[in-house]
Amino acid sequence: MTKLLLSLLLVPAVAMADPIKINFGGDTYSADALAAPEAAPAADKAAVPSSFKGTPAKKKWTVMVFVNGKNDLEAAGLLNLNMMEMVGSNKDLNIVAELGRMKGQERDTDADGDWAGARRIYVKKDKDMGKITSPVVMRTEKVDMGDYKRAIDFVNWSKKNYPAEKYLLILWDHGTGWMDPRVEKPADASKGISFDDETGNYIRTREIGLIAKEAGGVDIMAFDACLMQMAEVLSELKGNAKVMVGSEETIPGVGYPYHVFLGALAREPGMSAEKLGGILVEAYKLFYEQDIKRGAQLSAVRVAKAGELEAKVKELAAALKAVNDTAALKAARNGVLRFDAVGAGSDPKKQISFYGDLFNYLELVEKNMTAKGASADFIKARSVSLREFIVKDLVIHNNYFDKDRTGRSFADSHGISVYLPPVIDKIDQAKLEGIFEGKYQDFEFSKKTGWHDFVTYLYGVK
Repeated sequence: MTKLLLSLLLVPAVAMADPIKINFGGDTYSADALAAPEAAPAADKAAVPSSFKGTPAKKKWTVMVFVNGKNDLEAAGLLNLNMMEMVGSNKDLNIVAELGRMKGQERDTDADGDWAGARRIYVKKDKDMGKITSPVVMRTEKVDMGDYKRAIDFVNWSKKNYPAEKYLLILWDHGTGWMDPRVEKPADASKGISFDDETGNYIRTREIGLIAKEAGGVDIMAFDACLMQMAEVLSELKGNAKVMVGSEETIPGVGYPYHVFLGALAREPGMSAEKLGGILVEAYKLFYEQDIKRGAQLSAVRVAKAGELEAKVKELAAALKAVNDTAALKAARNGVLRFDAVGAGSDPKKQISFYGDLFNYLELVEKNMTAKGASADFIKARSVSLREFIVKDLVIHNNYFDKDRTGRSFADSHGISVYLPPVIDKIDQAKLEGIFEGKYQDFEFSKKTGWHDFVTYLYGVK
């Protein structure tokens, strides 16, 4: 099965012959999760939810991965579970996953038993990259992996049966940032996060916040899904997570290097949420640099700083509208680093993409300002302050490797993106926003910042 998975994903380097070494916070970790037995943490013999056996013991961390493979990413989901098994749970760490599968979708695979439905798996260590051998502790024949309530149930179930001092939740699947698309038919599986091809359902942006809230909060909310590291998503998590990890850009099919960051966590289970978020970022960068050899970007941000971000954005957006320096605004719109929200087929040069790096946008506004006087000085000062806030306070760690598919360096990425009008000024705002299921104005970020009003103003700058 390994050969099949790797050929499907076009990532033969996942054989991982040479260990990756990551350095974060002064500590060095080997990504070789199959280290000598004497160096490995003690194995965990649990095979069923501990609630079946009495009061469960609380561990340091429980990692929960909600893997929606009911789409064309099924093979990637199987691969990622096998990566998790390279580390496995131990006396200080629980790794649990819910894996959903179906039959008949694009890139369907009959690997690993060709079962359908959903399985909750307590991940244990093994050396077989061709088969998931960890015990299945719960089976569901019919499941909607696009229902946010299913994700809430998974988190609550995991917390009850595998309690810990800290929790990491990873939502795994396709992702398109904050954009909640109108769904015309179940086969339209190119949009949303946790998109279920069988039901046509998916988890909406505001529902991401509800997952964290109704499950009692998590220490880290991470997205193994494209384009999710956006201010709009961050605002929905306020008060219910400490750290948010994700990519401003698309994530290649192989996804996170689970064997790398879980290996680090297994060796230092007492690490903080911020440290683990930073290690995940660093591991991701090195994995795509050394093994996959493909451009990639990932960041970890402090959710508690979302309110301060909103306040600073609101003040600056209002000032920019008042001064109306069209030259600066047009230059920033044309030059900002954009992310692949539309896809190479429809947007080869990313000129339709409406996601851009917030720091880079402000940087370009400052650089190209023609306005003078006290109001212009105020804008520059507030813009510099916001950029410093992003890199010093909001972002815990941001890293990247190489360039995007257009050849643009990811050096212009700084860890958080936002809705911006496309480069092409003939794109009609109403038509673009007509593909959204709900109104952008209903997002918490827009309510707190007036960002939709600012974007509408930018559409009118010619």
